[in-house]
Amino acid sequence: MNFDELADRYDSWYRTEFGRYADRLEKRLVLRFAEPKKGEKVLDVGCGTGTYGLEFSKMGLDVTCLDMSKRMLDIARKKSRDMNTILGNAQEIPFKDNTFDLIVGITLIEFLDEPEKAIKEMKRVLKREGRLILGVLNKFSLFALCERIRKNETYTNARFYSIFELKKFGVKRWDSTLFASKKMPGFLLNFLRGLDRILSVILKPFGAFLVVEIER
Repeated sequence: MNFDELADRYDSWYRTEFGRYADRLEKRLVLRFAEPKKGEKVLDVGCGTGTYGLEFSKMGLDVTCLDMSKRMLDIARKKSRDMNTILGNAQEIPFKDNTFDLIVGITLIEFLDEPEKAIKEMKRVLKREGRLILGVLNKFSLFALCERIRKNETYTNARFYSIFELKKFGVKRWDSTLFASKKMPGFLLNFLRGLDRILSVILKPFGAFLVVEIER
């Protein structure tokens, strides 16, 4: 997949009705798990166009964004000059051991041939008491079903995961969010937003977006 060609369309998705809806719910859960603190060093692996890096930057963290797409990083840099952007591979992270307090990888491992290698690298550059948080698309969700039916080219070469498959990476804790699909009208999205926390308890294994903390 050519992520440079995808970059502008990917970034514009966050300005669609469903994109804004999903982003709000996903960020809320990621931040709850990440527990970011002002002054901490955070690495966003596979940062895309910098949506999470920007959020961490606003919170006063020392942000480094890593991605293999130059175009994605170009867009990220336009959002904030306070973020360090590095062109690089998640499976060969160009930093010394024990560098970061917090590492996040959002919709990252779905697009990697060797996710185990990337997670090993993230653990290497994470400080001993640091937090490693992944946001992963769930194969057992309404969203995943709809994307398979639509044959969305963005996900043609992506591997969605279930929470049961993620446990092999050493899951410390996990939760899920996002029980809607792209085709739902706005009034229904607003209704489901209010129910999301309840649904994440009742239907926890089936939220479209899984957030996991990986053991160091």
